[in-house]
Amino acid sequence: MPAGSRFDRDNRSQLGQGCRARYYAAQDLEPTERALQVQGFYAPSARVTWNGNPIAYTDLPAFLQQMPKSAHETQAFDCHPISGSADGAAPPSLVVTVTGQVSHGPNPTPPAGSINPKNFDHLPRVFSQSFILVYTDPTRGEDGYSIVSDSFRFC
Repeated sequence: MPAGSRFDRDNRSQLGQGCRARYYAAQDLEPTERALQVQGFYAPSARVTWNGNPIAYTDLPAFLQQMPKSAHETQAFDCHPISGSADGAAPPSLVVTVTGQVSHGPNPTPPAGSINPKNFDHLPRVFSQSFILVYTDPTRGEDGYSIVSDSFRFC
């Protein structure tokens, strides 16, 4: 793609960072609100894998609602184009990789001294998540991209 085009490196990075910020803000909402917000990031044909378990698009709200409250801290982010039209008229698809830490529980960060040595659920866990974003519809939010593939793993 020629420099200065709508989809040059800086724009792709800003687009990916914006998607990342909105996605994890939605993930960290209360479970009932999270279930409503997060599904909107995905295309109905999306393939979602959470720790090796496939989740159908239609099952995503129920899955998200049963998850405890979370607090994500993204630490590394990378975004690259993976396709687009030869003439640059269509936006490229993007692969976005994010790593960080996530805590789960009613109080994701418990006070010092209150940690049960046999229960580690509330402690931060390292995660890695990869998305493939495809330009699907200019009426979808500010960027028109939808997640078509998502793989989340605790490390």
